Amino acid sequence: MNPTIILAVVILWGASVVGTYFYGRSDGKELEAGSNAKIELAIAATLEQAQLGAANEIAKIKVVNTTVQGRTETLVRDNVVYRECRHAPDGLRNINEALT
Repeated sequence: MNPTIILAVVILWGASVVGTYFYGRSDGKELEAGSNAKIELAIAATLEQAQLGAANEIAKIKVVNTTVQGRTETLVRDNVVYRECRHAPDGLRNINEALT
């Protein structure tokens, strides 16, 4: 076998592998761009439908003003305050002991 022919075959095979790799990369980019375009179209359609649905539901809202009249309840709390409360010295000592 001639080494030149073997070298030429190996170089051609390597070139075909590299060419196939780059072709696959460019083809993959095109497929990905097409897929992204479909997704963006679906998002835009969904957004439009959501806006239309919200606008229709908001249009159905009816504003009604009503006056509520009722009885008023008054609550009175009585707090007993002992202003003139005076303790004997022994009672005051017992209270201070209890507090400490």
